[in-house]
Amino acid sequence: MVRNPHPPQSLTPAGSGQALTGTWTRAGSLGALMEARLFDMVVIGGGVIGAAVARDAASRGLSVALVEKDDFAGATSSRSTKLLHGGIRYLPHMRLGLIRQGLREQDVWRRTADYLYSDLDFVIPLFSGRGVLDLPRWLTAGPLASLSLRAGLSLYDRLGGRRGPDRHRRLRKADLERSFPKLRSESLMEGFSYRDALTDDSRLTVAFLKTAVALHGAVAISRMAARSIDLAGDELRVGLTDNDPDGDGRPVLIRARTVISATWAFDPPPLDGRSPDVSRRLSKGVHLVYRARDLGVEKKALVLPETDDGRLLFVVPWRGLALLGTTDTPYEADPDRVRPDEDDIEYLERHLVRYLDHSASPLAAFAGLRTLAGDRGHVSAASREHRIVERAPGVFAVVGGKLSSARVIGAEAVDRACARLRIDRRSRTAGEPLVGAGVDAGLRERLRTGLARIQVPEDYADDLIGRYGTEAGVVLRILEQRPAWRSLMTSARVSLAEVAYTALHESVASIGDFALRRTRLAWGSPDHGRSHAERMASTLSSVLDWPSHRATNEMAGYADELSALGLRVHLRGDR
Repeated sequence: MVRNPHPPQSLTPAGSGQALTGTWTRAGSLGALMEARLFDMVVIGGGVIGAAVARDAASRGLSVALVEKDDFAGATSSRSTKLLHGGIRYLPHMRLGLIRQGLREQDVWRRTADYLYSDLDFVIPLFSGRGVLDLPRWLTAGPLASLSLRAGLSLYDRLGGRRGPDRHRRLRKADLERSFPKLRSESLMEGFSYRDALTDDSRLTVAFLKTAVALHGAVAISRMAARSIDLAGDELRVGLTDNDPDGDGRPVLIRARTVISATWAFDPPPLDGRSPDVSRRLSKGVHLVYRARDLGVEKKALVLPETDDGRLLFVVPWRGLALLGTTDTPYEADPDRVRPDEDDIEYLERHLVRYLDHSASPLAAFAGLRTLAGDRGHVSAASREHRIVERAPGVFAVVGGKLSSARVIGAEAVDRACARLRIDRRSRTAGEPLVGAGVDAGLRERLRTGLARIQVPEDYADDLIGRYGTEAGVVLRILEQRPAWRSLMTSARVSLAEVAYTALHESVASIGDFALRRTRLAWGSPDHGRSHAERMASTLSSVLDWPSHRATNEMAGYADELSALGLRVHLRGDR
């Protein structure tokens, strides 16, 4: 495993459960990347697809280096609806293979990533005179509405192998009103519930990478941009640029036998000086973030069944928050500058108030990009299926796909690379637990007891397990050693001990890495973590041994990052 050359020894304890004994920092990864070696595979892109590729390849015994130009999960992989689902909205388009794949993968996530997986019931209310999905209105807004929806959900259950209590259920009007106290009752008739699953997209991405690095010796480094791929006889040479603030911007060259680009919305690097030749389309998806209690959506997700453009919208409870989304509009501008605009926000708010009687303002808004594998027609109807393109011998690019299928896509991409390398090793990822998996009642009780002993709220154990699984024991040990890092920051329930843990074990290299992607601090607090920036910078500085100017620069950089994302103290300054 890659280790920090100078890890703070007092903060590298062995915790309970599946604890890591080494560190994963950018400094250590840079040292390993610079070693003169020929990698079996270089993965370009540190989103969930790239992370899944790296984890799969490393678990087969391949030597792997993953490079990411910003932070891991820095774009779409931290800006999804957080769902591991088949995709009920794909039913009208008969994407049955894609639905089956997503639903069957839920069983894999439940076994291998238990702390990042939660079953979640989704409720579809039926209103007199309103339709569902983009099915013909005569089929869903009239007397056939209940029958047609039941038929669709029965097919969904069958594709997912659902039985017993996991199957869909019919709900009376009174049931809906109890579950969603703010749901408008005018024209409300009845509803149906079905089961899907919830995750934390950015933490799932990091869990893939921690597993690749900690258990299988991969190298994964952020802020290292791939600029070129050149064919050089029997090997490939990947040109990189160091984007770290303390780096010198020097070019770096690494050697590989195969390269897989999983750059999602961004073009893969030029190949032998030629412009990227991978076609795809982009679609923008926007979400609004509310406090769950403000919308009365806390235990079950609500499906807003009809919109002006025939789409589904979801209100998803997520760790004390509620996510409303998503939009689906064509996008042709710079992927680095995707942002929610006023039209996106107005669209979502207009439809929300149509179904919920509320007066809440959103805490935040975020936008991400979907990559569509070259379909024609409107983006909302385009397939989320992926394809793998071989740009040259041993040089592959993944196009399209979705979060729910990330593991499968990773395995397929590595199969293609192994065929090129003439390596006959099958994927092991359907049965291998991710780092942090294996949470049990004993761990939860030990954490609660330990927290109570140091006068930290016992229920903080649930927050720690939800983020780190069995690795929560390592965070507890840091809390025990550093009393100054015990206080919880705002309603997001995050401590400075977590800043230290993620810096040492999750390659956090900035305030934004921690507050925006490793935790939900920035999304769940009214000032988006600004009031805690100095403390976070100080903690990172002490753990990572930053030069004296770095902490000051980091606070300014965090403020800039929040502004660039549109995260002002209030979502709209004119409110």
